[in-house]
Amino acid sequence: MHELTIAQNMVEIIEEELKNREQLDKKVMEVNFIAGRLNAVVPESLKYNFDHLKQDKDYLKDAELIIKETPIVIRCNNCHEETTIDEPIFRCQKCNSGDIEVISGKRMYIESLEIE
Repeated sequence: MHELTIAQNMVEIIEEELKNREQLDKKVMEVNFIAGRLNAVVPESLKYNFDHLKQDKDYLKDAELIIKETPIVIRCNNCHEETTIDEPIFRCQKCNSGDIEVISGKRMYIESLEIE
């Protein structure tokens, strides 16, 4: 259900950005969104919620949401091995140490907007 909150926040951020640029009269055609896999965003759910919310905003009605997921990458503080993981098992696959640092996959942000 956190996809609804994310979609609401995206709409607010886009509106604020358009206000700052004095472009609320322009239409957003594309929203490029980066979602780190650690956030467990379900892309279909996020798109569904975004599509529902955008209908109330003239500047967003035609916008397409494009979601790019970034992988979870960890670095072992013991052997310095970097590994991309699919499961949230935070142990080094090389030396089995639990002393790791997540270096990718946590961030979530709007990368860019395409405006008419």
